[in-house]
Amino acid sequence: MRVSLLAASATAVLVSAPASALVIRPIYDSSITSLSNSAQIQSAFNTIANDYAKSFVSPVTVNVGVSWGKVAGSPLPSTAVGASSNNLYGYFNYSQVKSYLTRASQSNPSDTSLATALRSMPASLTSGPTNFAITSANAKALGIVSGTQSSPDAYIGFAGSPSGYAFTPSQTTASVYDFQAVAAHELAEVLGRISGVDNGSWRSPLDLFRYSAPGVLSYNYNQASYFSIDGGRTRLATFNNSSTGGDRGDWLTTSATHDVSDAFISKGQRKNLTAVDLTALDVLGWGGSNLGNSGASAQTPAFYLISGPAVPEPATWAMMLGGFGLLGMAVRRRKRANVTFA
Repeated sequence: MRVSLLAASATAVLVSAPASALVIRPIYDSSITSLSNSAQIQSAFNTIANDYAKSFVSPVTVNVGVSWGKVAGSPLPSTAVGASSNNLYGYFNYSQVKSYLTRASQSNPSDTSLATALRSMPASLTSGPTNFAITSANAKALGIVSGTQSSPDAYIGFAGSPSGYAFTPSQTTASVYDFQAVAAHELAEVLGRISGVDNGSWRSPLDLFRYSAPGVLSYNYNQASYFSIDGGRTRLATFNNSSTGGDRGDWLTTSATHDVSDAFISKGQRKNLTAVDLTALDVLGWGGSNLGNSGASAQTPAFYLISGPAVPEPATWAMMLGGFGLLGMAVRRRKRANVTFA
């Protein structure tokens, strides 16, 4: 079932993008527009939306409801940082998903990442679920639904007091979260960076690039697995399998990673949107990222949210694991309820 649409009083903003390119349309409800720093919040979110929009060429419009203190109408705990709730389409079989990705590749012949991924896909799935669910935004990119459909494709919410965030990355200190890093994390999930491993009864397209060894796809909640687009031969990133929770479509958080797709974030943590983040979306059919196809190192920043890495102290690290992990568990519960049959 789909979640209800946002109220008519919401404010929509079109994020600029070149012709025949992705457009992300944030829809801010009164929980945002009524805040004294609403303009600052919207500007910070729009910046991240534009970073994604200018990275891909799929000519679709993604509509995202954005709220404070709730997501898709459901309240968020004050200990959470942010959450996404996707409308999902399903169920599809493996042959259908592979066909959709092939069509996307043919529409963008210069997209070498997706072409490589398609050549490395198995002939069939030998274990795990055979049903696939696809986020509404990703379904638009794959041509499953109209790219101009105007209803919300997903919802993003931010929790806690706005005073607990820095809306300009350079002002992020040890006492606040970087808002743009959280926004970038949630928007990637809207675009399709989710895993069916969180649910246990279906796969997502991203799970086709989840390996435990070369040639061995992984569909195990606790198994060590990694992101690869060449059949598991090259490890581009490690998927999260932390015992403290967190979404399994996220990257594993370590002291060496500073990536917006990491499962956990701490106050003052410096995160970047990297080449591997864009490549993960690229192979979902979004039409070739500018940096994701360049051969750059996986951790090369595509867009600096905060310049320079910083490794948190052990005490801060523990706080991070105890906070953002609650978000991951809450998101898994919501994702199970929002499948629309295509």
